[in-house]
Amino acid sequence: MNNYTLTKKLEARYSADVVVCGGGTAGAFAAIAAAERGCKVMIVEQFGGLGGTATYGLVTPVMHTHIPSDPQCSYIVPKLNALMVRLGVADPATGRYFDPMGLKIALERMCMDAGVEMLFHTFITDVIKEGDTVKGIVVSNKSGTYVVEGKVFIDCTGDGDVSVLAGAEYTKGNPETGKCQPISLRYLVDGVNVPEMGEFLLSETARTGVDSACSYNRDTQDFYMAVCREGAWTLGDLFDKAIAAGDLVPEDRWYWQAFRVPGRPSTVAFNNPEFFEEVDGTDVEHLTHTQLVGKQRIMRQLMFYKKYFKGFENAYIGEIAGMVGIRESRNIVTEYVMTAEDLMKKNKFDFEDYLESMHQMKKMGGLSNLLSMIPGIGNKMQGLDIDDGMMDKTAAIIYSMTKEERANPKIINASRKRRIAAGAGVPIAEVNRLCKQVQNQKQMMKQMSGMFGGKGGKRGGFKLPF
Repeated sequence: MNNYTLTKKLEARYSADVVVCGGGTAGAFAAIAAAERGCKVMIVEQFGGLGGTATYGLVTPVMHTHIPSDPQCSYIVPKLNALMVRLGVADPATGRYFDPMGLKIALERMCMDAGVEMLFHTFITDVIKEGDTVKGIVVSNKSGTYVVEGKVFIDCTGDGDVSVLAGAEYTKGNPETGKCQPISLRYLVDGVNVPEMGEFLLSETARTGVDSACSYNRDTQDFYMAVCREGAWTLGDLFDKAIAAGDLVPEDRWYWQAFRVPGRPSTVAFNNPEFFEEVDGTDVEHLTHTQLVGKQRIMRQLMFYKKYFKGFENAYIGEIAGMVGIRESRNIVTEYVMTAEDLMKKNKFDFEDYLESMHQMKKMGGLSNLLSMIPGIGNKMQGLDIDDGMMDKTAAIIYSMTKEERANPKIINASRKRRIAAGAGVPIAEVNRLCKQVQNQKQMMKQMSGMFGGKGGKRGGFKLPF
């Protein structure tokens, strides 16, 4: 290959107090917070809208960050959720389930209301520095190549693109292997008869006798489906049959989830296929491969649903994510590295946290299996009444609570417990059991936080296997 040297004078076309590089959810939140404090703000985004992986990557629902409320910007999420509920694109009960397209519109409205300027369809290709200070970014779009100046630049590219262009040190992936977490290509299937699919899920639970990551509520039509490569899963044997028949390949069973989409009664959102080899989100060949191969896998999976599931007879691909879901890429080397110890020491654990932890533990084979892999920990957890098969009952109880009750377990008195039990259709003893488990889990996390050996950004000591 030949090497070329280009010389071109670039003009500065835009200037702002704060330039947010990347318009994902983090970038949008940063921009809104800065603009509402009187700063002139511009977002530079490569796609034609905001939301990043949550919208263009079709990542719904959102999981908990487990970050305690920040008084500087904690208002953004409730405000955003309220707007999406008014638009009919989010679930008012949980605030976690949403229509990705609705989120895009809501974020853009909030940015416009705050006075944020947005520059879409624009790629950041370089930075302008004076010493160690970034003074501008070089961007390219249909209008040409030019400079956006700013006083402060916030790197919300997800991959640390601007930081790396500025010369920042970084690591990539697992410190020992250098390998990143798998990439996903998500998609939506429309034309699904959800009630028929739901009854099918209930019948599969009865047929297999396996009650794991498969649920359906007839009243609300809420559902959840999941299958992983290992463990007993309600729908797992259907995947096994399809693989044996040649309708699927083993990779289709590695990781598979399906969720509802508020405002779309006949739509199912899928979190798969997963790519465990092409995992470098900064390698354009990997990104291209996952898009090309992923679409072929998605069509194979659609045929699988039509043949093995009920309710999918008239189903079709509604949308395939325009960007792949990247879980991990560059990690910018900073003055401080947040550790598991930092997360474990947070002074908060509520019912939403508990439910999310159960989902994560299910993916890893259940809490019992997880604890057995931790040397010296299993014997310390004896006495905790943790049942890996209680997720659906637990979810029903938690969803019968108000948002205030989920966030503050201490307010759940006897009368509230009676109402929650009636709403979930369970004995009050089950509500008492869950309340006790949440308290035990909170206490367990406090105990485990003291078992870490490392301080600050240092490595070492006890580490969780996730």
